[in-house]
This record gives sequence, structure tokens and C-alpha cells, in this order.
Amino acid sequence: MIPRPAEPAIFKELFWDTENRHRNLETRIHFEEVTINYGEVQATIAPSRGALVSRLQIGDKQVLYLDRATFEDPSKNVRGGIPVLFPYAGKLQNGTLKISGTQMGQHGFGRNRPWEVRERKLWRVRLALMSEESDQAVYPFHFCAEQTCTILPCGLEVELCILNNGKQPMPVSPGWHPYFNCSGSEKGKVQSTVPGVDHSQFSNEREFDFGVVAPPNGRANFRIPQLGSVSLSFSPEMRHLQFWSQPGKNFICVEPFTGPNNTINTDRRIDILPGQARTFWMKIELE
Repeated sequence: MIPRPAEPAIFKELFWDTENRHRNLETRIHFEEVTINYGEVQATIAPSRGALVSRLQIGDKQVLYLDRATFEDPSKNVRGGIPVLFPYAGKLQNGTLKISGTQMGQHGFGRNRPWEVRERKLWRVRLALMSEESDQAVYPFHFCAEQTCTILPCGLEVELCILNNGKQPMPVSPGWHPYFNCSGSEKGKVQSTVPGVDHSQFSNEREFDFGVVAPPNGRANFRIPQLGSVSLSFSPEMRHLQFWSQPGKNFICVEPFTGPNNTINTDRRIDILPGQARTFWMKIELE
């Protein structure tokens, strides 16, 4: 087993002014990143930043948007890359997990916790997040979540395996939050074959945030001017696609969820029985 990465180091640039007083010019946190590659595909993952896929390059195309300032600030949610959404994707009604009555924020806590590197090869990396006692106050279940990122000939596969180590059924409704590179001026030119999605919904003048039922064949095809034809495929449990962007920002998010907001509080959630595991996956490929 590869040991847990060291805590990120804080680098401070200091200088003396004319009165010999220390001033802190800048504080940045540098997170360790793991790079995997094969052929013309390269991906970078940040274990201590929630197992975030921070970069995906296919040929000469940078597939993912990343706001580096949010990445380097641990007090902020990262805007960019591919955050993993665990134990659930989306928002909870009244911010409450019904089964326990506890308060939890949007998209759960997996994206904000450090993950441990368990296996690393040239083309693949496997990371794990184990439940801790501090989790019991908000999510009273014992789990091991493993995310495996594997290079494909023309893209990347991300797999999430969730094991229930406890003695009671564990509710989950996970997902992912890919940020695709798309210049603001080109958003109106994005095309999609997903039923219920019209290109007029994509705008750089206003925020858009809408969801549709995922195609039953488990594949969403769309075209982004900067990237060309993009194929997003996913496991059968991913039954919902969420689309989101903000005005003036150079990204468009196409997010495979197991269900819409608050799914984990409904009978659409997935209950993992004690001692059992469930596996979810998605693939991003350029065609």
C-alpha cells in the first residue's frame, strides 16, 4: 500500500519593508498531484483535494476547466476538474439527511476530504476514502469508498466502488461533476442529442442549472466547439444528467447523477446492504 500523502506544505513569501516589519505577501497551498498517461491521453488527480481529476488532456485538447485559485484554497470548493460527489449528488431538502436527521451541504463531503492513494500504475490510479468517527455526526455509516481512474485510448474512465462496512443498510446517491472547457462566447453553439436538451438553454448571459432524465442507453453525446464531439457514458444507476454554468465563466458542466436533488431522501436512493458493495462508473471520450 502506498502511504497517505503528506499534508500539503504552506509556502509563504515574506519580505522586509523599510521599517523592517514582516509582511506576508502571499500564502498558497500546493497539493500533491498524481499523473497517469498512455498514448495521447494524460490525466492528473489530486488525492488530498477530494480525489479530484484536475486535468484531462486528449491529444492537443485540454478537456477540463479548472479555476486554479479555488483549487489552491482549501477553504473553497474547487470550481473545475471532475469532483466526485459522495455520499450523494445535488442538494438535500432543507439541507437535512432524513434517515439521520443531520445537516449536510450540497454534494456531500467526499470532494472536500483527502483520499489515500492505494495503487498507482502508469495508466491507472486507485484512491480510497474511509469513514472516520467524525463522520458519524453527519453521516452515521461505516464505509470504504474507492475511486479508480483509468486511461482509455481516447479518454478516461472513473469508477467509484462503495463498500458498506457497517451493520445497517447505507443510503447513497453519488455522482460526478465534470467541468468541460467551453469559452463563454461559444456556449450558445453547444449541441446535444440528449432528449429534453435544447441548445437555446445554453447561455453566457445568465446562469443555467437544469436537469433531465439520462438517456436509457447510458450515453450522452454533445459537441463543444473547443473540444469537438464528446461522449459521456455511464453505468445504469446514473439516471439523471444535470447541466450547469455561470455567466462569464469558460465552462459547461454535464453531471451524471443517480438521481435529481434530494434523491438520497427518497425511495429512488440506493441502499447498500451490510458487507456488500456497489460500483458506479462514467467515461469521458473524444470522438
